[in-house]
Amino acid sequence: MNEIALAVQNVAVAYGEKPVVTDVNMEFPAHQITALIGASGSGKSTLLRSLNRMNDEIATVTGQINFHGVDINRPETNVYRVRQQIGMVFQQPTPFPMSIYENVIYGLRLRGEKDRTLLDHRVETSLKQAALWEEVKDRLQTSVQALSGGQQQRLCIARTLATQPEIILMDEPTSALDPISTNQIEATLAQLKEQFTIIIVTHNMQQASRISDWTAYFEQGKLVEFKPTDQLFMNPSEQRTADYLSGKFG
Repeated sequence: MNEIALAVQNVAVAYGEKPVVTDVNMEFPAHQITALIGASGSGKSTLLRSLNRMNDEIATVTGQINFHGVDINRPETNVYRVRQQIGMVFQQPTPFPMSIYENVIYGLRLRGEKDRTLLDHRVETSLKQAALWEEVKDRLQTSVQALSGGQQQRLCIARTLATQPEIILMDEPTSALDPISTNQIEATLAQLKEQFTIIIVTHNMQQASRISDWTAYFEQGKLVEFKPTDQLFMNPSEQRTADYLSGKFG
């Protein structure tokens, strides 16, 4: 395994008294796409949202999530800074009711950035990285409402990229999209992993097998198996993984 971007040690997540994720240990390789798969309720999205403390208000997270050798769960951690470095793209496109330009630089505005040259550069760079620039470069000041669902999701990816994170978390980012938009985003992710580490939750096993370098299979809050994607799909070590992949449940 190459350089590690994020290491999870003995992580458990509970909603009140209900445990949802139990004793997960895994290391996410840098500049790779890791897919988290498993049936609904297996804990994969809950774990994903814990990786940048999105669950702070609704869940109790124990164990360590080490980013650059520092546990992000420490009380003194600057959560805002963590979320800049570990960005998030959600299942449904979530553009803000403002122009395309202002959507992309939203995070930079929050940070107090006022340098117009830098903002312009970051808008163009981020939209190019999200494979959207050519489609919107002549209408940056128009409302996002004119964009298709697939374009809106790529805009949300660009908005995440604009703050220059190291890691991008994605919670089923194509599940609400048509096949053409899904293909465009998958192609975008293949390019983005050269510069970013990507961790994606997907219910689509074909998608996991197409785009990811590593795959982790979860069942009832536990990590069952984690290995290179081709090995997990072709030669799973655990019978439970084989059963899920063959469609016996899930």
